[in-house]
Amino acid sequence: MDWLIDLFAKPSVGQQVLALSLTAAIGIMLGKVKVKGVSLGGAGALFVGILLGHIGMRIEPSVLHFMQEFGLILFVYTIGMQVGPGFIDSIKRHGLVLNILAVSIVLLGVLATVLIYFTTNMHDNVPVLIGMLCGAVTNTPSLGAANSALTAAGVDASLTGVGYAVAYPFGVIGIILVMILVRVFFRQKPDVAAAEYQKEIAEQSKEIVSCTLRVDNVNLVGCKIKDIPGLISSGAVVTRHARDQVINMPKGDMTLELHDLVHVVGMPDAIESLQKIIGEKQENPITLQKSNLAVKTILVTNKKILGKSIQQLALNDRFGVTVSRVTRGGFKFTGRLDIRVKFADKLLVVGTPESIAAAAKELGDSLTALDHPEILPAFLGIFLGVIVGSIPLAIPGMPTPLKLGLAGGPLIVAIILSRKRKMGPLNFFMANSANLMLRELGITIFLSCVGLNAGIKFFDVLLNGDGFYYMALSAIITFFPLMIVAIVGKAVFKVNYLSLCGVLAGATTDPPALAFANGLSNSEATNIGYASVYPLTMLLRILSGQVLAILLIS
Repeated sequence: MDWLIDLFAKPSVGQQVLALSLTAAIGIMLGKVKVKGVSLGGAGALFVGILLGHIGMRIEPSVLHFMQEFGLILFVYTIGMQVGPGFIDSIKRHGLVLNILAVSIVLLGVLATVLIYFTTNMHDNVPVLIGMLCGAVTNTPSLGAANSALTAAGVDASLTGVGYAVAYPFGVIGIILVMILVRVFFRQKPDVAAAEYQKEIAEQSKEIVSCTLRVDNVNLVGCKIKDIPGLISSGAVVTRHARDQVINMPKGDMTLELHDLVHVVGMPDAIESLQKIIGEKQENPITLQKSNLAVKTILVTNKKILGKSIQQLALNDRFGVTVSRVTRGGFKFTGRLDIRVKFADKLLVVGTPESIAAAAKELGDSLTALDHPEILPAFLGIFLGVIVGSIPLAIPGMPTPLKLGLAGGPLIVAIILSRKRKMGPLNFFMANSANLMLRELGITIFLSCVGLNAGIKFFDVLLNGDGFYYMALSAIITFFPLMIVAIVGKAVFKVNYLSLCGVLAGATTDPPALAFANGLSNSEATNIGYASVYPLTMLLRILSGQVLAILLIS
């Protein structure tokens, strides 16, 4: 048994791998334990690390620092790859008000931290204060960014983990408490809120619709389908053509006759305009009639066609199929000719089974291709992210140049690359399974290292120092910004209660709070509110933690 004692006790590569693995494994198991539907999630590794660090488990400082930063890079890079495709679209599609509320929560949290700095003795312990800010809003990437800024300035960042740990519990509980208080204060019923949200969405729906129109306009007789006024500019697509009860695939150069039927797909405004140009809408669309046409979703995985527009692919002329819709990153578009296809796009096509099979071969349609991770682009993206994060940015009023750091740089680069998706022969797409694996690996390594480092001093600060005082101050950072914005959002902006819960969870990037909110109702309002503000909030959390750290230590 001496060899086993030596393995755990004597510094070695094996001992340090064991320490990290044990911390991560127990932390993951602890994070899965739920108490009344709420669990620690990834933060379980943090608290296990604190306990093991307290009882003497150690990792060599330089190794621990490297693993901590590398875990952070993996985490924020994969977050950027996940939220990037919908970063701008989420702000446009789900409203500016929700993002204004979320940004207000971030700024009020920073303001509360600054007030605590100037009105208490926390100006003597900036690392703990910055850790408290990050823990009060349960945002781990901001902790990593702040750690990088403090380390670059020559300040011991080990106490940020202590501040984070003492603030984290109420960071989770406080968000849920605000949701409950808003529900009681405004007498909200989740089921009623869900029904109201569904009604609101129905009234404001901008989803793609389709209908069959009869050619009543005599001026269109002899006109080619592709030359129908306003068709191409509206982004609408003609997916079927019928004449004398015979349904055919529409060709761009096919001429129209009076009383022909055309089935069009597009946004509601476009369909309404085309109805005025073409003719009367039919109650029974031709899609319900028997024909030799089929509909299938094809996955774009052929790298040779990436970046080409639907017009350049000429699927209609070459294979006899029409692209009806394009789904990308959860967002749907009509198959307009100017859309350039990207890896993992889903094209809904209409055609005969034979023509669809030929088009599928051209587009790739391989699920296996999604399962094979693109390693080269991932490492290149991380490389570029570290470079960008290391560039000093001189900002007026800042005592030292600002750097995006190892958290901000990879995040920004990942957002840009995931939106562009392709550069030369490189395809910057990451399958959900690969993204989730790397993200969970990164955050677990990061929190394990933070916990092991913080555990050296945590219990001494908590029991013999000002730990409970720190907790009280952290509760202020958590509670008041959320409560103020929640009241304003409900009383002034009349935001749906479930949407507001999603915003509160998204503004703190807190999955346990999201899980609690989802338990109130099965409405999608909560998830949409969370997803709408999450990308911008994550970016601001990372940057604000770093900027505040630089300002307060100068």
